[in-house]
Amino acid sequence: MADREARIQAQHCFLVSVEYCEEEVLSHEVMGGDVRIAHKTSLMMDGIPFISLPKPPNTLPISSDRSILSNLLSLMEGGVVLSSREEGIYAERHSQATVSWMGGTGDEMHVMERDVDPVMLFNRENFRQELDRFARADGSQPQCGFSLWFGQDSSLSAPIFISIKLPWAQQLFKEVHDFRIWLESSPVSPGV
Repeated sequence: MADREARIQAQHCFLVSVEYCEEEVLSHEVMGGDVRIAHKTSLMMDGIPFISLPKPPNTLPISSDRSILSNLLSLMEGGVVLSSREEGIYAERHSQATVSWMGGTGDEMHVMERDVDPVMLFNRENFRQELDRFARADGSQPQCGFSLWFGQDSSLSAPIFISIKLPWAQQLFKEVHDFRIWLESSPVSPGV
């Protein structure tokens, strides 16, 4: 019973890494089914765990980058809310800044609309099917998370990049990957 509860809790965990202009400024693990990623929000009272996007660091090489980031962060007060549900990971955009995403449900870049119904970013069943195909050496490596870009609708020019990994998906992939390596390196018994 305790093992099952631990697996269920692990399915509701996010590893969040934030980059400003390709420089990592924050890495955080969130245990729980929901998380809000925003800058200086007044919505902290809604009970959702909160990741506060930091001010641009002085280590950024160009002062204009810091200015662009400061302006963008001012549009990020409502941020994005991620919710882990049984069928997958959903997101709601509350920020004024443009938010794009990719991964989890495909390889295409999508723009997230503001204040509409939550959009599914990661489909658990699709992941399990992709993992099954990968285990049979019949498919490519499944994605164990997804990415968000703030400020542009193109990953090439977005000043804020956020990578979200799902530890339970990473663990399942590692187990399947290790098993495939073991199978490929094991001698085949005669008559098998």
